[in-house]
Amino acid sequence: MAACSSSSSSSGGSSESASSGSALAAAPTCDASADNATTFKLGTFLPLTGSLASLGPAAVAGSGQALSEINKNGGVNGKDACIISTDSSDTNNPTIGAQNIQKLLQSRVSAILGAESSSVTENVLPTVAASNTVMFSPANTDDKLTGISKWYFRNAPPNSVEGDALGKQIVSDGNTKVALLVFNDSYGTNLRDSIEKSITGSGGQVTYGAKGKGQEFPSTQTDFGSTVSAALGTQPDAVVIDAFDQTTQILPALASAGWNMKKVYLVDGNLNDYSKDAGVPDLTGAKGSTQGINPSDEFKDTLQSWYKKNENSTITGWGYAAESYDAVITMALAAEVAGKSDPASIQANILPVTGTQNGTKCKTFAECSDLIKKGTKNIWYQGPSGIGPLTEGHDPSSGYISIYQYVGKAPSKFLTSVKGTVA
Repeated sequence: MAACSSSSSSSGGSSESASSGSALAAAPTCDASADNATTFKLGTFLPLTGSLASLGPAAVAGSGQALSEINKNGGVNGKDACIISTDSSDTNNPTIGAQNIQKLLQSRVSAILGAESSSVTENVLPTVAASNTVMFSPANTDDKLTGISKWYFRNAPPNSVEGDALGKQIVSDGNTKVALLVFNDSYGTNLRDSIEKSITGSGGQVTYGAKGKGQEFPSTQTDFGSTVSAALGTQPDAVVIDAFDQTTQILPALASAGWNMKKVYLVDGNLNDYSKDAGVPDLTGAKGSTQGINPSDEFKDTLQSWYKKNENSTITGWGYAAESYDAVITMALAAEVAGKSDPASIQANILPVTGTQNGTKCKTFAECSDLIKKGTKNIWYQGPSGIGPLTEGHDPSSGYISIYQYVGKAPSKFLTSVKGTVA
């Protein structure tokens, strides 16, 4: 993996990908008995509850807006697309995910968008793959998922890209001794390994939480006083919190121990707005990284309008919004190229649609679909996530890691995007 830094404050993605103007209506709910070869039936498997629930709204809006645009522009193969929405929850609630995957498979969906948690995907993917159904994650980052199944795809850069970017950022900020607070989950430990490799490769050292030290904490831990005390006892220059919702307990523990919040670094799983979380200290100056591009203001406004209209709520974080949007558009275009929307037809055409055959470039569903209708089957969809063509392992060949800085309790200051390439 090699990465180069860009200091541009622009999103880097196309602002033309999402429709502007009045918010569009949501796609209809699928009739379970509808034929998935003639109706593009999208099943969403996103975190509506559990430790990743903060990521749900952006993905719901991204996928919902994509389906709305698809139907506004003639649907898939001339027929409206539909949706079956389910909750993936998290690994602490595996029954919810298992039951909802069965619901989607029994409904014979054309494809599944999700999960956002790598661990949840690892739990359910054997069942999904055995049913020969496409599963496309907008957020999975565990390196172990590369090439895991012909039925599995993702458009979020793997942990190796984020870990490399964040580690270099930490050391370039003048920190040579770093403590890692890592939860014992495949996401946490895999990302930790990449961050540690980057820190040590950049001349720094990990004083706590390193691989093989056995200092990870369980995902169910709620009291972090002793963990924080042990980490700070190694006299680090900076602390990285590699966790999900456990962060709301870790941050107050760090503040109680007198830690300087400007020396805190977060990751994509917890780069959240903590404005409504009691006990979380002012985080001004803290930094964090997340996979994906910083979406354009126009794209955010479009998704916010859709979410307010159809979910009667607002989006406060934008992680994986563009990736969710692009995943749905990509799968729908794969069905358009094939002329039918069953899982096998979609699976066979996802890679070419992402540019593996250097096709005719297009930036919206309407533009790409029009090319297909006119006989140009070899298209290259380039959406707002800004990724490169998918690889043989079904990862993006290149993608962006964005670095943000907190102002108050929200990561409201975009600093830079780092483009990483998977070797």
